[in-house]
Amino acid sequence: MHEQRWHDIVAEVQGTIPRLVEDFLTAFSRSGRYGDSLVSEDELRLTAFEVLARISDVLVGAMDEEELRAHAQSLGRRRAHQGVELATLIDAIQLDFTVLWEHLRRAAGADQEVLIDHVTQLHSVVTMYNLVVRDAYRLEEAHGQHDVHRAHARHLERLFAAESLGTLGIAEITRALNLDADCHFDVVAAHPTAAVELRALLDEPISSGKAFGHGVRGMFVAFWPSEQCPISHSTGRRTKELADISGVLFRNVTGLAGARAAAHQAPRIFDATGPLSQLTEAPDALWAVAGDALADFTASGMTELTQTIAELRLHHAPLYLTITTYLNCGSIKDSAEALHCHRNTVLNRLRHVNELTGLDITRPKDAARALLALHRTAR
Repeated sequence: MHEQRWHDIVAEVQGTIPRLVEDFLTAFSRSGRYGDSLVSEDELRLTAFEVLARISDVLVGAMDEEELRAHAQSLGRRRAHQGVELATLIDAIQLDFTVLWEHLRRAAGADQEVLIDHVTQLHSVVTMYNLVVRDAYRLEEAHGQHDVHRAHARHLERLFAAESLGTLGIAEITRALNLDADCHFDVVAAHPTAAVELRALLDEPISSGKAFGHGVRGMFVAFWPSEQCPISHSTGRRTKELADISGVLFRNVTGLAGARAAAHQAPRIFDATGPLSQLTEAPDALWAVAGDALADFTASGMTELTQTIAELRLHHAPLYLTITTYLNCGSIKDSAEALHCHRNTVLNRLRHVNELTGLDITRPKDAARALLALHRTAR
């Protein structure tokens, strides 16, 4: 008896589906609809009619669940193309359920126990529809991202690999990547030993379009608009992981021409530094490049000085630490505080450094030579 009454209730509601659609649209309009998506009101009305009619048909066995699944898959794919956010789409489907349930409740009248007997069935059908829509949406979104990634990869390959690339070529790639010509970027070039690590760390930002990344000469080069670090809102652990990457950071380079130049300069830096212990600002890493350039000239004494300071690091740690501390702060007093020792201890150590290296690092010229050698010993 309950089954017949259930069929009668559903049939009564099916006869008023246009009314259900209007109730749905009224409620949905309060939520701001689909924002800037491509879904028109007419399409929204038609889709609501189809969803409500199909769900009610399945409830009484007038439609196979597979047909409802096919409709859900089609809707999920279509909304992904139209730029509707998944959360908003799921909310809309839940609203279909709310409207349908309210009309079923009214049609049941005094026979609410019939409704209670079938609430699990209704919930199961709506949940199934929701899950199929969600899966189809995500699959279509993934396909779309894959297509975008392939297109981006072609443009990035041209940006970084082309032997020559003039202003027009840069402009074409800028337009293809939907970037502003005057945009400034932060560029990270990971040493080949850390390329896979950086690619994995930035997988989500690159997939979502917050950053761009491409393999270049064994390195992995990533860039994003300056002041918009793609993991700045992530956990502290992920931020630390980026800081620990063996690589070079070029800040605030101008346009894609600047990103290209940074990628081309990174191998020269790595030749001078070797794998770095952490992500290093390009100006700091360039000391090693300058030191290598000077080392090509025998008269510079850079090779011998580098060897001497390397020996200090290995066998005279207090002297080496005093050199690095003093060069960082430029003050005897501040060095003593940082090293937790008396200022006379710092002076004595610097005199010892002078005896071993011939450098008085309190003099700017000798300090510069020491910095060049220090960065070469860090490799």
